[in-house]
Amino acid sequence: MVKNESVIIWSKSNAGELFPFAATPMTFSVSEKFIKALLAPFMYNFGIDIEKTRPFGLVAGRIYINMNCAAALLKKATFSLKKNFADLFGGDCEELARALEILKNSPAAGVEFSYMKLVLRLPLTAYRFVTENLSAKRFEMPADLTATIEKYTSADFKNYPDGSLLTVIAELAGLLQRSTEKSWPAVLSAMIASSLVHAFMGNEKANILLSCSKGMDSAESGRELLKLAAAAEKLGIVPLLFECSGFAETEAALKSNGAGLAFLSNFARFMKTHGHHAVGEVDAACPRWSEIPDYILSIIKSYISGGGAENALRRSENIYARKVSDASRIRKGLDFNPIKPLVEFLADTAKRGLTFRENYKSELVMMIAIIRKILLECERRLLAKAILKAEGDVFFIDLQELETLMRHGKNFSEIAAAINIRKKEYESFLKIEPPSVVIGDFNAAGPDNIRRKTALDEDAVSANAGGVFKGIAVSAGVITGRARVVKSAETAETVNCEEILVAPFTDPGWTPYFVNAAGLVTELGGPLSHGSIIAREYGIPAVVNVKNITGLVKTGQLIKVDGNKGTVTIM
Repeated sequence: MVKNESVIIWSKSNAGELFPFAATPMTFSVSEKFIKALLAPFMYNFGIDIEKTRPFGLVAGRIYINMNCAAALLKKATFSLKKNFADLFGGDCEELARALEILKNSPAAGVEFSYMKLVLRLPLTAYRFVTENLSAKRFEMPADLTATIEKYTSADFKNYPDGSLLTVIAELAGLLQRSTEKSWPAVLSAMIASSLVHAFMGNEKANILLSCSKGMDSAESGRELLKLAAAAEKLGIVPLLFECSGFAETEAALKSNGAGLAFLSNFARFMKTHGHHAVGEVDAACPRWSEIPDYILSIIKSYISGGGAENALRRSENIYARKVSDASRIRKGLDFNPIKPLVEFLADTAKRGLTFRENYKSELVMMIAIIRKILLECERRLLAKAILKAEGDVFFIDLQELETLMRHGKNFSEIAAAINIRKKEYESFLKIEPPSVVIGDFNAAGPDNIRRKTALDEDAVSANAGGVFKGIAVSAGVITGRARVVKSAETAETVNCEEILVAPFTDPGWTPYFVNAAGLVTELGGPLSHGSIIAREYGIPAVVNVKNITGLVKTGQLIKVDGNKGTVTIM
């Protein structure tokens, strides 16, 4: 992390969901290019120069948010820093509360801001915000965005010349920035509408009104996966699925009968629609679902063995119907209230807008999947020329170094030496769990600042019965059930029906775990984080931002999740 004469406060709130793992040099390079493209239109309107600003940085190899930058943007948008700053960003509340006091009087370190530009741009910003939100198509995906992504998703990059491969990455970054310039007013209006619904109705009723939107890609992926498992039961191929050890063997066996072919057709359709998702899916170094069919097949089997997929599907549909009925009851209770039309308008805007935001993110993830294909093709060519030495080396260089190797083939000896050093550094970072909030520079070798991952499990102590832990209530309802602690979505852990998922964080790669879960508890997250939105979409109670909960609760413990009060109680 580069030093700065002013104090920078770094936080993994939100960033911890997007980038749960230590970042390789290529991960950071791609992320820097595309996140800046995503943020540029919004920050431009508030007088912040994205090219001279560091919205994020590295702490012990992890991508952390520059909270000075986030606070500066919040100040410009709201003219103050709110007391619920920590809740909004979904990080360590105690540490962020302490950071808030520093940020109130601290210069915006790492931020290039101009009041003059803010004032001059404000009329046009306001005009665009109003006009874009008057459009009936404001929540529709830009046509050129979807067309370009479809084009490159089906492209065979083996046929592209060396110089054209990296041009595609630059084209995608430019497209993302242009699309965001058009789409940010709709996303901002949805966030404002969501806040107003909470203000008018209170958190419990607001969370019910904002649930069950339908049409959200990341939520649909879980439902479609459950339907695949239910189809396997109806087709009578379950014994065959469990007799085979992996997807290749299963595929060969299923091709011998009509029912098997029907299942494979559905499986291929699922992969075409949702195969771009992954655990840590914004990280180009992470394999996509489409690359690891064994993993998806194992989830299908877990649905079947965990109580039956058809039963789980009916249960999910019943929960959804119940939440829709609850929302209808709340709206009916407003029949003689003059604010009813306004609340209904705001709730509709928030639901449609947040669905659009999640689907827009899914388009970004499709871009990352395309970039991963390009990077792997570049690596294949560089391995053939003996410029790179091993598979995976491409993720230990950055985009500029890759361009040098692809276009000129120069400096490969220096880059090869750097790769070895970076690999060792990366391995050392994997053993470190830095604090959720870092004020100033972080010394990875400092014993006072490090929590070793090996020590985390050893030091964890089960919470005693009666213990109550406070978090943020994000999805209404109360549920008591057995905890299922899943610390990584890469494990073969199964969440059975009626169990409560307890996780460090969630991203769309975790969605398959939601389908059976009766409730959700996470260590990271805020009201607008992915896990919160999906929990509301599935209609299950959820509490997020519960510090160290995966170390305090053990699988099998009976816990109560109160999604109205934001508490988790050990029974």
